[in-house]
Amino acid sequence: MKRLFTLLSSVLLLAGCAVTSSQFHIIDLDRNGVLSRGEFTDAVADASFRACDRNGDGFISLGEWQAVEKGGGSDGLFRARDLSRNGKISPQEYRLAAEKNGALAAHFSAVDRNRDGVIDAAEARAGGKALPR
Repeated sequence: MKRLFTLLSSVLLLAGCAVTSSQFHIIDLDRNGVLSRGEFTDAVADASFRACDRNGDGFISLGEWQAVEKGGGSDGLFRARDLSRNGKISPQEYRLAAEKNGALAAHFSAVDRNRDGVIDAAEARAGGKALPR
Protein backbone atom coordinates (compact mmCIF):
# COMPACT_ATOMS: atom_id res chain seq x y z
CA MET A 1 0.00 0.00 0.00
CA LYS A 2 2.85 2.38 0.81
CA ARG A 3 4.26 1.78 -2.67
CA LEU A 4 0.90 2.71 -4.17
CA PHE A 5 0.94 6.00 -2.28
CA THR A 6 4.52 6.58 -3.40
CA LEU A 7 3.36 6.00 -6.97
CA LEU A 8 0.45 8.35 -6.38
CA SER A 9 2.86 10.96 -5.05
CA SER A 10 5.03 10.58 -8.15
CA VAL A 11 2.04 10.82 -10.42
CA LEU A 12 0.84 13.79 -8.44
CA LEU A 13 4.12 15.51 -9.07
CA LEU A 14 3.75 14.90 -12.80
CA ALA A 15 0.01 15.51 -13.15
CA GLY A 16 -1.36 17.54 -10.30
CA CYS A 17 1.69 19.51 -9.29
CA ALA A 18 2.58 20.62 -12.76
CA VAL A 19 6.16 21.73 -13.03
CA THR A 20 5.61 23.57 -16.31
CA SER A 21 3.01 26.22 -16.99
CA SER A 22 1.62 24.20 -19.92
CA GLN A 23 0.93 21.23 -17.63
CA PHE A 24 -0.71 23.54 -15.09
CA HIS A 25 -2.95 25.07 -17.76
CA ILE A 26 -4.04 21.64 -19.02
CA ILE A 27 -5.31 20.78 -15.55
CA ASP A 28 -6.86 24.23 -14.98
CA LEU A 29 -10.01 23.33 -16.90
CA ASP A 30 -11.94 26.54 -16.17
CA ARG A 31 -8.87 28.66 -17.00
CA ASN A 32 -9.15 30.77 -13.84
CA GLY A 33 -5.44 30.52 -12.97
CA VAL A 34 -5.87 28.21 -9.95
CA LEU A 35 -6.62 24.53 -9.48
CA SER A 36 -9.76 23.72 -7.56
CA ARG A 37 -9.84 20.61 -5.41
CA GLY A 38 -11.92 18.92 -8.15
CA GLU A 39 -9.52 19.81 -10.98
CA PHE A 40 -6.56 18.68 -8.93
CA THR A 41 -8.02 15.42 -7.67
CA ASP A 42 -9.49 14.54 -11.08
CA ALA A 43 -6.07 14.99 -12.70
CA VAL A 44 -4.26 13.04 -10.01
CA ALA A 45 -6.77 10.17 -9.93
CA ASP A 46 -6.78 9.93 -13.73
CA ALA A 47 -3.00 10.00 -14.08
CA SER A 48 -2.53 7.53 -11.23
CA PHE A 49 -5.10 5.17 -12.71
CA ARG A 50 -3.43 5.32 -16.13
CA ALA A 51 -0.05 4.57 -14.53
CA CYS A 52 -1.52 1.42 -12.97
CA ASP A 53 -3.42 0.37 -16.13
CA ARG A 54 -0.29 -0.79 -17.90
CA ASN A 55 -2.01 -2.39 -20.87
CA GLY A 56 -4.29 0.60 -21.44
CA ASP A 57 -7.54 -1.36 -21.52
CA GLY A 58 -9.33 0.99 -19.13
CA PHE A 59 -9.20 -1.37 -16.13
CA ILE A 60 -6.65 -2.46 -13.55
CA SER A 61 -6.27 -6.24 -13.39
CA LEU A 62 -4.93 -8.12 -10.39
CA GLY A 63 -1.65 -8.60 -12.27
CA GLU A 64 -1.34 -4.87 -12.94
CA TRP A 65 -2.21 -4.16 -9.30
CA GLN A 66 0.50 -6.56 -8.13
CA ALA A 67 3.04 -5.03 -10.54
CA VAL A 68 2.47 -1.61 -8.99
CA GLU A 69 3.04 -3.08 -5.56
CA LYS A 70 6.38 -4.60 -6.63
CA GLY A 71 6.55 -8.01 -5.06
CA GLY A 72 2.83 -8.57 -5.11
CA GLY A 73 -0.01 -6.36 -4.03
CA SER A 74 -2.58 -7.54 -1.56
CA ASP A 75 -5.28 -9.65 -3.19
CA GLY A 76 -7.64 -8.60 -0.39
CA LEU A 77 -7.04 -4.92 -1.04
CA PHE A 78 -7.58 -5.48 -4.76
CA ARG A 79 -10.86 -7.31 -4.07
CA ALA A 80 -11.98 -4.53 -1.73
CA ARG A 81 -11.55 -2.01 -4.56
CA ASP A 82 -13.22 -4.26 -7.15
CA LEU A 83 -16.73 -3.26 -6.09
CA SER A 84 -18.40 -4.87 -9.11
CA ARG A 85 -16.61 -8.17 -8.38
CA ASN A 86 -15.68 -8.60 -12.02
CA GLY A 87 -11.96 -9.17 -11.45
CA LYS A 88 -10.86 -5.69 -12.47
CA ILE A 89 -10.89 -2.18 -11.05
CA SER A 90 -12.59 0.51 -13.13
CA PRO A 91 -11.58 4.17 -13.05
CA GLN A 92 -14.68 4.91 -10.98
CA GLU A 93 -13.86 2.18 -8.45
CA TYR A 94 -10.28 3.42 -8.24
CA ARG A 95 -11.36 7.02 -7.68
CA LEU A 96 -13.94 6.00 -5.08
CA ALA A 97 -11.31 4.09 -3.09
CA ALA A 98 -8.88 7.02 -3.23
CA GLU A 99 -11.58 9.40 -2.05
CA LYS A 100 -12.71 7.03 0.69
CA ASN A 101 -9.24 6.54 2.15
CA GLY A 102 -8.51 10.28 2.00
CA ALA A 103 -5.46 10.03 -0.24
CA LEU A 104 -6.64 12.66 -2.74
CA ALA A 105 -7.73 15.14 -0.07
CA ALA A 106 -4.47 14.68 1.83
CA HIS A 107 -2.39 15.37 -1.27
CA PHE A 108 -4.45 18.44 -2.13
CA SER A 109 -4.03 19.78 1.40
CA ALA A 110 -0.29 19.13 1.32
CA VAL A 111 0.11 21.21 -1.83
CA ASP A 112 -2.34 23.99 -0.83
CA ARG A 113 0.21 25.57 1.48
CA ASN A 114 -1.69 28.77 2.21
CA ARG A 115 -4.90 26.81 2.90
CA ASP A 116 -7.07 28.99 0.67
CA GLY A 117 -8.82 26.03 -0.93
CA VAL A 118 -7.12 26.33 -4.33
CA ILE A 119 -3.66 25.63 -5.74
CA ASP A 120 -2.00 28.44 -7.64
CA ALA A 121 0.90 28.01 -10.06
CA ALA A 122 3.53 28.76 -7.40
CA GLU A 123 2.08 26.14 -5.03
CA ALA A 124 1.95 23.65 -7.89
CA ARG A 125 5.61 24.27 -8.75
CA ALA A 126 6.59 23.86 -5.08
CA GLY A 127 4.12 21.00 -4.54
CA GLY A 128 6.61 18.18 -4.74
CA LYS A 129 8.37 19.47 -1.64
CA ALA A 130 5.09 19.33 0.30
CA LEU A 131 4.21 15.75 -0.54
CA PRO A 132 4.41 13.06 2.07
CA ARG A 133 7.17 10.58 1.27
